[in-house]
Amino acid sequence: MKTAIPELRKNRIMEKVPAEEIHQRLKKFQTALATHNFDGAFLFQNVDIFYFSGTIQSSILFIPTQGDPVLMVQKGFQRVKEECPLKNIIAVNGKSHLPGTLHDFGIRRIERVGIEMDVLPAQLYLWLAETFPQCGFVDVSGLIRKQRMIKSLYELDQIRKAATILHQGYMEIQGFIKEGVSELEIDGRLGFIARREGHMGILRMRGWNQEMTYAHVLSGESGSVVSFLNSPHGGSGNTPAMAQGAGFRRIRKNEPIGIDYGVGINGYLADQFRTFVIGDLPPDLERAHRCSRDIHDLFAREAKPGVPCPDLYAMAKEFARSAGLSDCFMGHGEGQVRFIGHGIGLEIDEFPVIAPNFEEKLTQGMVMAFEPKFVFPGKGVVGMEDDYLVTSSGVERLTLTEQVLIKVKP
Repeated sequence: MKTAIPELRKNRIMEKVPAEEIHQRLKKFQTALATHNFDGAFLFQNVDIFYFSGTIQSSILFIPTQGDPVLMVQKGFQRVKEECPLKNIIAVNGKSHLPGTLHDFGIRRIERVGIEMDVLPAQLYLWLAETFPQCGFVDVSGLIRKQRMIKSLYELDQIRKAATILHQGYMEIQGFIKEGVSELEIDGRLGFIARREGHMGILRMRGWNQEMTYAHVLSGESGSVVSFLNSPHGGSGNTPAMAQGAGFRRIRKNEPIGIDYGVGINGYLADQFRTFVIGDLPPDLERAHRCSRDIHDLFAREAKPGVPCPDLYAMAKEFARSAGLSDCFMGHGEGQVRFIGHGIGLEIDEFPVIAPNFEEKLTQGMVMAFEPKFVFPGKGVVGMEDDYLVTSSGVERLTLTEQVLIKVKP
């Protein structure tokens, strides 16, 4: 099970998003705005602003359909000037200055304007409607998310760096896992490794009321505890205030240790799950783990540009059904989820979604985490999750850890 660990970065410095990358994104988005008859779009959400400007300082970004965007900075103006390649950057004292600021930059007539309705607070929407009574506000979230669904070479490079760190963590943690060690201790060690190698510290999610830690360490029955998280597994956590991930439980022999591990580099995420065991798994769980590997193999053969996401979901679900594992596939009972893969990038719940109701077809440049898992009530979770890039002819696995059940020496 020896896999070469790529050389990790040395003498690292803080990296900025290349100016050309930002300009290409803006050009593509402005084309989409024009196609849908928008006059422009207001962006308020941190991640969307970062994607189009290279900074996450407190700002409001207006992107006109034609001409230069305007970034109105509420806090961190000097840092924005250092990080952001946009031409029109101005400090403002609160959002009340939006109409006058746009007017000063020659933006005087806007009527059909896009906003991020999937994440925008209702109070802010009502303020916009009152402040710009001439505007009809339309949801532009779909256009943004579909553009971000296709990754550039720069974005792929960041995801590959994150995947390298994940692999480093999975290799190192094998020497730390022992009987009697708590889930929280393993979680902390994974966090130490990730931060040491450059992990930005958080994983971002777009979904309402969805939060994600950088790791789930779930041993034995912990792996079958249902949580609020839109995931086949959740875990109890160590408090109802978080209600997911590692808890106080200590590792035992001959039971699954499921580790879901995420790392972010320069904003971009990689996401991976592996099953560990000290000793041997019970036969039913080991069989389910083999089924997870078989579903990965099937996905690697069948996934290619033009294949509809619902077809891939149905294929995996049928494979699990034919193996007699439907009841525990992607969760159990009320914890069962209706997807088997999700896009990753700046957020961990990006498009595409390998789900029955996501009608998009695979397209070259998509990156997704594919995660066939099995959750056994009272016993735990087993399976594997890996990140894949859709290429011109199929998929390429970006995560590096060998696709096996990882047996830790006592």
